[in-house]
Amino acid sequence: MRIGSLGLYALLISPLAAAEKPAAPFKHERLNVANGCFVESVYFYDRFHERFGADAWVRLLQWGAKEEDEVVAGHAVAVLELKGKLWAWDINHGFLALDLPVAQREMVEKVSPLVIARYPRITARYPLYRHDFSQSAEPAPPHEQPMSENRALRDASRVAAKLAAHRPVNLVQFSYVNGGETTVSAAAVFLFHGRLCVYTADTGTVPFRARQLSVKNLRQLQECLRRIHPGAFALKSL
Repeated sequence: MRIGSLGLYALLISPLAAAEKPAAPFKHERLNVANGCFVESVYFYDRFHERFGADAWVRLLQWGAKEEDEVVAGHAVAVLELKGKLWAWDINHGFLALDLPVAQREMVEKVSPLVIARYPRITARYPLYRHDFSQSAEPAPPHEQPMSENRALRDASRVAAKLAAHRPVNLVQFSYVNGGETTVSAAAVFLFHGRLCVYTADTGTVPFRARQLSVKNLRQLQECLRRIHPGAFALKSL
């Protein structure tokens, strides 16, 4: 049985999106990968600290979701404080100024409704903050492979190459059987918020509570991948 993952989902936009909004506080270049809300938010988190320093306040806000009677993919955005004002950054909508006192920035129950209001068809479940601890950059960062014909490898390699500047990362290739045919795929594996996170282009990011917080333990990674793609095999680091 496949477990739920965090990915990009397209929904009807709230009338709030059409309202005039303040100018973005700074420019941010996206990764532009499939099902990327979690990794896009982690990348934003990293770039924000690069720009404004290690003590700058930013969190990853994540929630599960239900649309009408169907459980759908959750979502993740970045929430930040800059120059005495709270903002959210969402892969779907860009920057959103939050009408909330900075003193309430840690109150997820206050912050999340302002962000989730842009998704009127969604009933959010269990919104929570995630944030990272200090980590060292990957000493042997994977190379981005933009010319690969395999979309899964293109996206996973981009994620791995970008996130490696701030944390241990592994880029792995694996295979699984889909509809009777063998599919060759790839995953970016990284650490965030004390979780072993596995990103694939077709399922988004799944954070695992791992016995060992290591991106190099292939046996453990294969167990994780088999929870996403049952029967995953031929796993190797690239």
